[in-house]
Amino acid sequence: MALNENLSFSDVRYLINSKVSSYDPALSFIGYPQKVLLTPGETLVRLDFSVVFGIFTRLWWMKAAVLNDIIRGADPGSTALRRAWQQQQAMPKAGKGVRTQILEIAITQDAYAWIGPASPLFNKSGGAEQIYLPNLSSGTGPDQSDYEHFLIEG
Repeated sequence: MALNENLSFSDVRYLINSKVSSYDPALSFIGYPQKVLLTPGETLVRLDFSVVFGIFTRLWWMKAAVLNDIIRGADPGSTALRRAWQQQQAMPKAGKGVRTQILEIAITQDAYAWIGPASPLFNKSGGAEQIYLPNLSSGTGPDQSDYEHFLIEG
């Protein structure tokens, strides 16, 4: 059975984070996200902090084409890329001096995710396609997954 196959968006909307508070990811989408099957061989990327633990506990991803669009539209330099990413994905501003890197995973088994455009949060425009993919680390630990494997960090 594919990851998240028997779950609806309502089933995964209120995941508990490490601070024991709930967050409704529906607020991060314009409209209701579409449930989409990701198949083996597909890659997903994200911008994240330079030291990442629990890569498979991360919920928010994007397709490489979305990141490439953000890179093409940003001024040269890592700071400009981070600002463009935060603007289009409606992410809060990172702390001063925080560095980011690109992380990439490859889908190894069928997995369902919810995809849709980012809503305008944190005084950002949003609009870029984003992927909400919960339950990657279920039962295997935060740095291991039966459905994906870590490819590169850059």
